[in-house]
Amino acid sequence: MARERKFSLDELFGQTKQLLLEHGYEGFTFGLLAERLGVARSAIYKYFENKEELITAYMVNEMEHVFAKLKHIHSYPTFDEQFRFLLDFILYHNDLHKMISIGKRIPETHPKVQENKRRLEQFHERMYEELQSLIQRGKQEGKMKRHLPDQVILGYIFQSVVVPHFPGISLAEWAESIREIIMYGVMNRN
Repeated sequence: MARERKFSLDELFGQTKQLLLEHGYEGFTFGLLAERLGVARSAIYKYFENKEELITAYMVNEMEHVFAKLKHIHSYPTFDEQFRFLLDFILYHNDLHKMISIGKRIPETHPKVQENKRRLEQFHERMYEELQSLIQRGKQEGKMKRHLPDQVILGYIFQSVVVPHFPGISLAEWAESIREIIMYGVMNRN
C-alpha cells in the first residue's frame, strides 16, 4: 500500500487561496485542491467536512495574519505615515477584497462554518474600528475634510482596490497613482 503524501496547513491554505482566486467559490472543489496538493480527496476530508468549512477556516487564518500586519500601523508616529501605510497595505493586498466578497457568498451549512463566519465578521468590525480611529485622527489634525462621513471615506479607500491594474503599468506605478488620487484627487488646484 502506497504511503499518502503529507501536506501542511499552510500548504493547504495556500492552494485554497490560489484556487479561489482562479476559480471563485463556485468553481472551487476538493477534487481540484487534491490534484494541486498531489493527494486523494479523502486526505482533505480528514481535516474538513466540506468546502465551506475549509474556505472559512482559511479566511479566518488569513484575517488573523492580515490583522497582525495591520497593527504595525501604530509603529508610525505621524498621521501621514500611518495613512500611507494603510494605503500601501490595502493596495498591495488587493486580493483581500475579493476574498471578503467570496466569504459573503458562503452558505452557513454547518456549525463550524457559522462560527468561522462569525469570527470573520468580528475581524471586519475590528478592522473598521481601527481604521475609523485613523480617519478621526486625520480630521482632528486638519488633514482630512471633517464634513465627509467616516464610512464614505473608508468605503472609498477600500473600493480603490477594484480599480483594474492594467497591462503596461507596474504594480508600484498603479499603487502610487491610486494613492495620489485618494490623497489629492485628479484635479489640478491652481
